[in-house]
This record gives sequence, C-alpha cells and structure tokens, in this order.
Amino acid sequence: MKKLLFSFALLVCLSILVCACAQQPQTHTLPYILHFGPQGFQDFAKYNLGQVDHHPVASFRELDFSPPNLGQIQIENGASSLVIDHVFSVLGTSFHQEDGIEGMMINAGLNKEEFVTPNQAYQGYVNLMQRVNKAGWKLYIAEYNPRISKEDNFRYLMEWGYVLDPSYIFSYEEWKKVISTSVGNSFGYRLYANGLLLNISIEQKKVTEDGKEQYLVRYSFDTIRYDYRNSMSDIANNVDPYSMSAEELRQAFEKEEKRKKESRAMDEQEARAQGYRIDEHYVGPDVWQYVK
Repeated sequence: MKKLLFSFALLVCLSILVCACAQQPQTHTLPYILHFGPQGFQDFAKYNLGQVDHHPVASFRELDFSPPNLGQIQIENGASSLVIDHVFSVLGTSFHQEDGIEGMMINAGLNKEEFVTPNQAYQGYVNLMQRVNKAGWKLYIAEYNPRISKEDNFRYLMEWGYVLDPSYIFSYEEWKKVISTSVGNSFGYRLYANGLLLNISIEQKKVTEDGKEQYLVRYSFDTIRYDYRNSMSDIANNVDPYSMSAEELRQAFEKEEKRKKESRAMDEQEARAQGYRIDEHYVGPDVWQYVK
C-alpha cells in the first residue's frame, strides 16, 4: 500500500512539473537572427515573442524585450550581417507581401546599463562603431544629396547632424563635444551594405545629478529595392512600380535618376558657395541590381 501511495505521489509531482514547464515561455539562445524578405516572416513567427498587426497598406511584426533581459539581434545580411546589443524593441514592416520584410526599426541602449558614466557611454559608442565598420557598412549619400567631402566632417555634423566618415572614431574629447553641442544632443549615420540602407541615431536622453548619462540608439533599416521603388511612384504619376512591366520600370528608374542628379548638381553648387568641399570621387551602391 505504501508503495502504491508513493508511486501515486511521484506521478502527481511529475504531472505538476510537466505542467509548470509547459507554461514557461520559450527560451532562446541569443542572438535572435532576423532576415529581410520572405524569410523575415518566418523569423518573427519562430521567436513567438511579438504580435502581427495587419493594416490595409502594410503589416507589422514586433519583438519586445524588458530590462534586465534586453535582446541581442543579428540582422542577417551576408558578410555585412550586424549584431545589435541591448535591444528594447524591433518592428518589422512589410508593404508588399511577396517581398516579405522590407524595413526594420530597432530601439536599443548604448550600454547594457540604463545609466552609465561618461567613459562607459563613450566606450559603448566605440564598440558600436567598431562593429559597424567591421561588418563593412559604408557611407551612403543619396543621389539627390550633395557629396560633401569627409574633410568637412565636423562642420557638416554640427550643421546637419550626420557623420560623413563612419570609419573615423571620435576621441573621448571629440565625443563629449559632439554630444554636448549637437542639435538635440544626438547625431547619426547614413550607411549601406549589400542591398540594405541603414540610418543610425545616437541620442543622449538624460543626465542625472550625479553625472550618469542615459542613451538611446535607433536603427532604421530599409531594403534598397523598397526605398527606390517607393520614390519612383511619384515620378511615374503615382503608378505602382510593382505593377510595371520590366521596360516601364527601367524607364521610370532612368527618369528618377536624372531628376536626382539634377537636384544634386544644384545642391552641390550651393554647398560650394558656402565653402564646403565636394567629393567628386564618391561612389554609392549600384542600386539598379536591387530595384529591377
């Protein structure tokens, strides 16, 4: 009888343990790997952490993380794959079901801790930019923007808020000056690699009485295919480039490229008049291979 009672008690304990384990959220070894394109849909579904929100013109996928268990995301992009630490949230966007995920917005901390010393913040910035450069992300100047020379990096940053030379790592003194004197205590980078565009914004949100600093880093990814086709709809009299024939798309693309080059020429003339130097040797990505 005692044996029977012991066996029954053991069975009850095992049943409770199994139920408790089944109710625990799924754990995952970092990083969370996210792709663009149709694979991106599968990635967000696999991790089962967020929601899917469908709208008439777009659908959104979410991943959210709460301190102290912040996320680590790897944006899969071949040799230019980028690991992002201290992630609060990821929003994946799709405007065309057949193209899958076309954009991602990621909010993250500069450091693991919310409030850090100035030296820790600076080291977080250095680590971030070393990682970006190691992954091969390059300066992106849109074809309608002036090709300001990297020699005017600091002047352009102070006036426009963007860094022209992502390979240049600020010294600690330069970093403090940039953060304290830039508009909104923030600055950014416009980059590209392997069919993706990336805007990075580093913003100081708060400084405490004891000198600790709080930062937010925003990463905005878009596929070149989406970015360029979206801009082409206006030049094509609001005709959806996704519904064009191959020849119509080529003609619309060439017309848009001509308009952008004319706009750049005018802006570069104005920039020269303001004393800026122009980098006529700048070469951006070959976008047609992604647009067609």
